[in-house]
Amino acid sequence: MENHKEYIIQFDGLRFYAIFMVMIAHWFQWQFNNPVINGFPFAQGVTLFFVLSGFLITDILIRNKLKYESSARSKKQMVISFYGRRFLRIFPIYYLTLFFLLTINYPKTRELFPWLASYSSNIYQSIHCTFVGDFNHFWSLAVEEQFYLFWPWLIVFTPNKYIAKVILGSILVSVATKAYIFFSYPGNWMASSYFTFSCMNALGIGALFAYWNIFKPDLADWLRNKILIIGTIIIYFILNYYFRLRNILIGNEVINEVLFAIMSALIINQASKNGFKGFFKLLLENKFVVYCGKISYGMYVYHLFMPALLWYLKDKIGFGSGDKYIQFIAFFMLTFILSHISWRIIEFPISKLKSKFEYFTK
Repeated sequence: MENHKEYIIQFDGLRFYAIFMVMIAHWFQWQFNNPVINGFPFAQGVTLFFVLSGFLITDILIRNKLKYESSARSKKQMVISFYGRRFLRIFPIYYLTLFFLLTINYPKTRELFPWLASYSSNIYQSIHCTFVGDFNHFWSLAVEEQFYLFWPWLIVFTPNKYIAKVILGSILVSVATKAYIFFSYPGNWMASSYFTFSCMNALGIGALFAYWNIFKPDLADWLRNKILIIGTIIIYFILNYYFRLRNILIGNEVINEVLFAIMSALIINQASKNGFKGFFKLLLENKFVVYCGKISYGMYVYHLFMPALLWYLKDKIGFGSGDKYIQFIAFFMLTFILSHISWRIIEFPISKLKSKFEYFTK
């Protein structure tokens, strides 16, 4: 088993590009009438987040599981530590945001509050196939929370020799779920994208690469082959545009996300060793990029509310530009400022409490 690096700077770089892709998809991409721009998979930034989450969570669980097993300590305590640390990272700004919006009676907050408060808005959208205003991006946070409910128990209490089969099974079930929804409920693309099991292919592919890094390091190293990574990226984009330009629905709604997840996993696998050099190292390790990656959770939570905030502030600050490029920059800066303040005042101080839920170390 290889030693684990506590901090992987290139992961923060990937987090920035994931949130930046999502921002472009939500604020910018829809304003163009260009098949190349419209066909670029900016919205798959969420998939990149899922693959990275699957990789990191599974890596944490397996490595700590092995430590607890070697010391004959209770793995239940390890699971409690996992949930305590996740609670401190995710819940504070999510619920503060939710209750603040409830207090000011922000559109759709009261109507959707039970779904939002229970992290189940993705289920609501899967059932009704409808957008939920500025809360639309919360579906992916719901998927993450539902993933946390069962994944630690599966990984921690499944015998090590069966973990790979559990992960592969989750990927196959996910792809089968997406295909079933596509054929059985045509037109309900939200269910094939937002339903928890629909997303398990991305989370599972990330988990599989984490498993390989721990138990099959030679395979993980082989998968860092530059030709393989570049070739996969080229194949993905060829198929992505082919599906879109030909309007092949099963390609767009089922296959595309799986292919993007595989491509993302190869990139994450390389970054897990801070393995990108030269120009790509500069892209991932730029100080501003890394800091944005560090505060990317806040940026994701807040970003879709920024257009409404700007329209509220525009007369007060004298902002009157209708230019889509200037608006995008303004939205980004507002998101960055709010997320920076959130990190300094709320998230970072609360993160210090993680010391109350430390994992056992040998």
